[in-house]
Formats: sequence, C-alpha cells, structure tokens
Amino acid sequence: MLAGQLEGRALQADAEALLVAVFCRSLDTYCASLTLAMDGYGTQAQMLNRSLFEDMVDAHWIATDPDAAIERYEQHAEHTTMLLADVVRKYTDIWSDVEIPQLDDARRKELDALYGPYGTAPWSKLNIYDRVAAIEHMWPDEATRRQLHLYRDLAQRDNNQMLHLSSSSLRATLAWPRPRGRIEFQVGPRTDRVDVALFGIFWTFAQTVGLMIDRFGCTMDDDERAALFSMRAFVTLTDEQMRDTGRNESCPCDSGLKFKRCHGA
Repeated sequence: MLAGQLEGRALQADAEALLVAVFCRSLDTYCASLTLAMDGYGTQAQMLNRSLFEDMVDAHWIATDPDAAIERYEQHAEHTTMLLADVVRKYTDIWSDVEIPQLDDARRKELDALYGPYGTAPWSKLNIYDRVAAIEHMWPDEATRRQLHLYRDLAQRDNNQMLHLSSSSLRATLAWPRPRGRIEFQVGPRTDRVDVALFGIFWTFAQTVGLMIDRFGCTMDDDERAALFSMRAFVTLTDEQMRDTGRNESCPCDSGLKFKRCHGA
C-alpha cells in the first residue's frame, strides 16, 4: 500500500503526533470502508465515510492551528474523565472498587460550557461548517475549494443520512412506494450505492494523504501524485474526447497526466 511506503521527516511537535494519530485512524477506516464497498455494502461504507471525512477535516485543522489542537485535546480528555466518573458514581454497585477522582466544580462548569454536560460537542469545539471554514485556505484554488464545499454540503449530508435512521436510510432498505402491491425489503450485498461510497473513500482519503505528504516532505514523482490525487478513475471521456485528444496532450479528465499515460493508455 502506498501509505505504508512513504518516508518523510521526523515529528517535530506534539501536535504532529496528533496529526499522525488521526492519519493512522483514517487509514484503518479507509481499509474498512473499502472492504465493505467491495463486498457490496455501499450504505455501510458510507456510514464509515462520515468518520473518514471528519477525520480528514480535523487533520487539516490540527495542521492549521496546532496550539489550539493541543489545548482542545487536553481539555476534551479531562472532560471525558469527568463524564466517566459520573457513570461510575451512578453505578457504584457495579464498580464498587473503583476510586472516583476528586473533581473541581468550577473546572467542570468551564469544560461543560465547551463540550456540553453530556460531552456532545466535537473535541475541537467547532462544528463541521466552522472547521471547513478554518481549513479551506489549504485548497489553493477555487475549483478544489468548491469540491471541498460540495462534498461537505452533499456527500457528507448523504453519509449522515445513511448513518442515522432517516427517511433516506429507510428508503435504502425499504422499497417505497410498494412495487406490485407488496412490501419488499433489500438485505445483503448489492450494487446500489457502491459507486457513491467508493468515490467518497477515494476523494476523502486522498485529501488526508496529500496533507501528510506535503507536511512531512514525503517524495513522490509526478505520475504517482497524479494517480493518487486525480479523479480519473471516476471520469468517463466522451467518444469525441477519446478520438480528438493527442497522445501527448493533457488528458481531458484533469488528472494532470498526459493522455497517453491516463485514459489513452
């Protein structure tokens, strides 16, 4: 796997350790989502793609604001400990031998204000729209920023709809309106939503890998970079484009490769 072959510089700050941790988590999610999609479980792969996208956004946010990332990580870890102490305190019959730490009430109120009394706010304290706004400058041109916004506004919304019980997720299982006057349900592997899931897997993880390559000075030649970051696997050229594009011209799919190394190969 390409991600296992890359070599770059050593870590230079605590925030970079967080960044690599997010990447490792994303790599596992990428592999799990890809396995589900290839086995015909596109809807379930989309559920994981929700996490894959948020981790990609958070990785870029850590790189953008490393000091805030470290502070939020420490605050969130402290608040999580407080919430777990609440659970132990509530069920002392189960954890009677667990020593509950003494917690400062003022500090608890401070952290509750950040993350909510039940810890429902993101660890960064920023919602997905604010996080994307904070990182969008890392996509250097209008076209790529538009891709980022489009994925957040459309694909990530669809991922959320599939993850949670919704009219959309129910329609993915229930044939509605009723065909032939009877209720039908879809269970098991099938082809629908696999292409949607695969596109999300590819595009999202490519953004994360690109960040790591640039951040840690990993070396790639132009063909390797274009193969990893282009949309060529998801673009079908017209017969006219295939016929009229010269072998040494840039491929119309915007992969950055010459036609002879891309769709004309």
